[in-house]
Amino acid sequence: MIRSLSSVHIACCRLEPCVSRPPFLSRILGSTRNYAKRAISRTNELKPVTFEIPSYTSVSDLSNMTSIKIEKLIRDLTKMGFTNVTHNYILSREYVELVLSSYNYKVEDQTSSLTPETVYEELRSSVNPKNLKKRPPIVTIMGHVDHGKTTILDYLRNSTIVSNEHGGITQHIGAFQVKTPISKRTITFLDTPGHAAFLKMRERGATITDIVILVISAEDSLMPQTLEALKHARNSGNQMVVAITKIDRFSNPKQREAAIEKVNLDMMNHEIPIERIGGDVQVVPISARTGENMELLEESIVLLSDVMDLKAESGPQTTLEGYILESEMKKTTGNVSTILVTKGELRKGKVLICGNTYCKVRSIKNENGQDVSKATPAQAVEITGWKDLPGAGDEVIEAKNEATAKKYVAKRLAVIQTARESENVDRLNEQRATKALSKLKKVSESGEGLQNSENDPGVEENGPKKVNFIVKGDVSGSVEAIVESIASLGNEEVKCNIVTASVGVPNENDMKMARITGSKLLCFNLGPLPHEIVNNKDEIEVAQFNVIYKLIEDVTETLTDNLKPIYETKQVASAEIRDIFNFSVRKKTIKIAGCKVLSGQVSRNATVKIIRGADEKVVYDGTILSLKQGKEDASLVKKNNECGITFGDDFESYEPGDKIVVYEKVKVPRYL
Repeated sequence: MIRSLSSVHIACCRLEPCVSRPPFLSRILGSTRNYAKRAISRTNELKPVTFEIPSYTSVSDLSNMTSIKIEKLIRDLTKMGFTNVTHNYILSREYVELVLSSYNYKVEDQTSSLTPETVYEELRSSVNPKNLKKRPPIVTIMGHVDHGKTTILDYLRNSTIVSNEHGGITQHIGAFQVKTPISKRTITFLDTPGHAAFLKMRERGATITDIVILVISAEDSLMPQTLEALKHARNSGNQMVVAITKIDRFSNPKQREAAIEKVNLDMMNHEIPIERIGGDVQVVPISARTGENMELLEESIVLLSDVMDLKAESGPQTTLEGYILESEMKKTTGNVSTILVTKGELRKGKVLICGNTYCKVRSIKNENGQDVSKATPAQAVEITGWKDLPGAGDEVIEAKNEATAKKYVAKRLAVIQTARESENVDRLNEQRATKALSKLKKVSESGEGLQNSENDPGVEENGPKKVNFIVKGDVSGSVEAIVESIASLGNEEVKCNIVTASVGVPNENDMKMARITGSKLLCFNLGPLPHEIVNNKDEIEVAQFNVIYKLIEDVTETLTDNLKPIYETKQVASAEIRDIFNFSVRKKTIKIAGCKVLSGQVSRNATVKIIRGADEKVVYDGTILSLKQGKEDASLVKKNNECGITFGDDFESYEPGDKIVVYEKVKVPRYL
């Protein structure tokens, strides 16, 4: 509704100048600048700004500061392109500067060009060709679930990852540096999970790698996640090698050739430029279980990396850069993260910045848990010393010392806070405009506006019911993937609302938050939980999972249980009122309907309707109060038997010939 000060506008024009502005914002800014130029052209004399321009100010305050009548100011702002301007409409600093320019004030441009992503750019060092050294290739293995990605790594480094994984699927990014058995060359492998829930982790793997090995099963050919991995590989601009796996499943050579041929044809249909049609993508049929053609795959990677001539700046004098692959809280060592070094040399004592936290490196361990003295480009190591957990996928950069790190982290937090303030200003303007428009509707339409308010996008609605969850995972990558998977679950009635998501075993704050918000705790890969968490006195529901799709199924089931129940009416019996009898009990006369059961069984306390006439008018909808056969109370009367019935709510307005329909409400199963 109010488009001139949305968070997108402010981010584009004030906090994130590198992002292209939307057309409607360009029109506002363009019309404002044109208006300012016309005003300035009327006189060459510029007035000095004698007051401090705040980050945000209302129209009425700006009127007081400039001594411009508020009516004129509102009128001029409307001409500039602002909509729904009132006296309490809030303007950002950039808009205030443009408005002042239109009134012939001399304004110095103090707009900040910093964004959360560019705060640390000053710390980067320029490339020194003398420090460039050859580095190992970083290879990502991508593909569909259960197509044999991890089995390839098992063969290369003689490990048994598969047997240690829950559900037989890889659920963390694994980074391993191996020395290949044939060429004795070092290669860094990133094993990205193939499950659909780990989309962001696969995206991250494709953007920090040099070569992508696209794994395609000879049995299944191209599957949905295979095509998704192919898309990420293309978008990242990485070189690619295709490995056709599981060829050992075909004992008949002709069947094997036919399966490989089908994969080749499918790849050509999806425009993968394989060597067979003159492209540069190598295709290697392999079996990681038997080792068939594995040396050929290794040679293909080494050959491709030699052609790419991969180099990086190394040495202690080069500013270190890298990426966080995983981060987690360990009981014995505190905050730890797996970092992939892309530039410089990582040593103990170095100060690193990542996101909103920093680290003075206390220890460095390789993939085997052994302490190492340093890490060079293309090497993945685990480090400790973080003040807070960094985010998986965030970039790491070196700072000179802790004082510098604190300074830049504070600067980044200030930029983020400014962005949040912008969003708050946007919401405040929208709320005020909505209230004003709502009042106008009520006055002009004499109450009809209330009926139409649900069509107004600015009016608050109850919306779907929020079902709250708190996510706790073993590592940040898992937490991120879970949030990405369940955040969008729901429909117009119920919605998944993630209250908090963090790494580690649930603590007192998590339990307190769950109690206050009525949340369900979702714990992923945390092992046995403390007794006081599982059997907590507040009866907070705690669910534990080792496989992510089981967690997604549980959340879906919980949301389904919170859907508004729908019942359908099912007739179970019928009876007819044949006569009416009067009985005196304690000086009170009561009426009893003498009935005959026509179908089914009539039971005491059953729900009934009394229907009268050809038009089947319902004269009573309630319950049976008492049921008698002769003088005895009965709990059940079967078909073709006679009985006496009284009804609840003291209803006695029935007549002979009325039909009694006994029914029950059956809950209809509902699904998201």
